[in-house]
Amino acid sequence: MTKKKFYTLITGASTGLGKQFALECARRSMNLILISLPDEKLEELCIAITKTYQVQVSFRETDLTDRISVENTAGWINENFQVNMIINNAGAGGSRIFTDSSIDYLDNIIQLNISAMVMLTRLLLPQLKTRPRAYILNVSSLAAFSPVPYKTVYPASKAFIQNFSLGLNAELSNTCVNVSVLNPGPILTNPDVSKRIDGQSHYVKLSVMKPETVACIAIRKMLKGKTVIIPGFMNRFNAFFIRLVPVGFKILVGTIIFKRELKKRQGRQVHESHSY
Repeated sequence: MTKKKFYTLITGASTGLGKQFALECARRSMNLILISLPDEKLEELCIAITKTYQVQVSFRETDLTDRISVENTAGWINENFQVNMIINNAGAGGSRIFTDSSIDYLDNIIQLNISAMVMLTRLLLPQLKTRPRAYILNVSSLAAFSPVPYKTVYPASKAFIQNFSLGLNAELSNTCVNVSVLNPGPILTNPDVSKRIDGQSHYVKLSVMKPETVACIAIRKMLKGKTVIIPGFMNRFNAFFIRLVPVGFKILVGTIIFKRELKKRQGRQVHESHSY
């Protein structure tokens, strides 16, 4: 086993980008604390990582949309581990008409994308500040740079993450802690995402990246102290373009793209409901 005593905390670690963060950090001989919802085969992933990379891996299955769960998780970490890196990856989103969205659906996005990230960071930051060097990586999105119709709360939550990260990094500029924010574009994380991407234009598809590529770039640039990380040339171009164009144009384009996505999804659901 590795002799390093420090741990990297990764939320939303069982699948997709979170899983790739875990694998990338393990390759770099980092001990891990992995967090996910129950019944997502997290223990199997931990066993596989330990066997392959000979690092120490602990895990906790919990619902981070619940404040008490967040506080208990932070207490468990503070009592048992020395953390020098936090990757706030857990998040939720999707495309829905706002008035068709349930209160639970909207609250889940807010609690996971915003509240859990802020509370975990606040509760673990005191011990990070005692390290020789420490890092926080918050996962935002290109959606942070523009309002997006038919997503509404999701891009707003990502804009919060963006501004929170930049503000906190400035506040911690005279400490050992560096805060980075990751702004990926489309990522091929699961079959549902693949279906949604297949329905987009060729231009959108040019921005698609594999989660392992995004994780590798993000960790490398975070460790170099990069504050804003936008992986991939097309995504950097898109971020530059988004910042230049008027808000009205951004909203128009978003309306066209995601209204079309909703129609295609509804069409698939109708087809699937009649398939026996």
